[in-house]
Amino acid sequence: MELRTLRYFATVARGATVAEAARRHCVTQPAVTAQLRRLEATVGERLFVRRGRRLAPTALARQILPRVEDVVARADALEAAIDAMRGLDGGTLRVGNIDAASIYVLPDVYRAFRERHPAVRIEIRVDDSRHLLEALRRGDVELATTTLPVDDADLVVREIHRETLAVVAAPSHPIAREAAGLPGALAGADLITYPAGSMTRALVDAGLREAGVVVPARMELSSPEAMRRLAEAGLGVTILPEAVVREALAAGTLVRLEAGLRIERAIGLVHRGHDVLSPAARAFVAMLDARGPDAVQ
Repeated sequence: MELRTLRYFATVARGATVAEAARRHCVTQPAVTAQLRRLEATVGERLFVRRGRRLAPTALARQILPRVEDVVARADALEAAIDAMRGLDGGTLRVGNIDAASIYVLPDVYRAFRERHPAVRIEIRVDDSRHLLEALRRGDVELATTTLPVDDADLVVREIHRETLAVVAAPSHPIAREAAGLPGALAGADLITYPAGSMTRALVDAGLREAGVVVPARMELSSPEAMRRLAEAGLGVTILPEAVVREALAAGTLVRLEAGLRIERAIGLVHRGHDVLSPAARAFVAMLDARGPDAVQ
């Protein structure tokens, strides 16, 4: 059964003439008549009998009319929802973020997006870069903000933020008094760092190797905020983005160690291509593009 046929049936069964139904649905009278006959052939029973200029519904037609109207109403609601999503008057933006993106890189962008598209629901998944890329490839999220580089020719990658990682420790930590001897002094430090296999951990390890020092990881965590708190408690040295430790440095609960290291991290927006993005995701990407390369720095 075609939806248009059910629409014609409901209109005529509610008392409209075939001519009125044709005008209401912007079709010809023969088109309405043909669809009603096709419906009767499908059902195998008469649904209307002629009473002058009108078609009167049979007992069977009156019985099925409420169910037909329910189907039509549900279809109308679905079409309205789809139209709303196309117009960004609804829908969902599904994004995966590393911690940094949720905490200090994208909040202002999310705020601006919500102000412009208040009806769009935003779902944010927070995870490490590796798992976010897996979720992106599966289609669980449409956009992902991850640590770069991302080596996948099937994905579109745009750098949106670049930051320096700082070597920090609590003022009471012994290494804080040996800052002049760094980076060599780091060799004996208890390092609080990202989990092995993570992209940021790879950057930290590479920076230490370039400095000619090997620092074994004593504690591994996926949360930068937890790493900062453990370092403040004097449990070791950590290497974190400046934005994560800025307030702690200002408050004096951490001190920056001039370790002679230069470790930078780039964060990128990654997706599978504009042609597969939802209207909400395309609007979010367009907003970032319009704000320029320094929009989230």
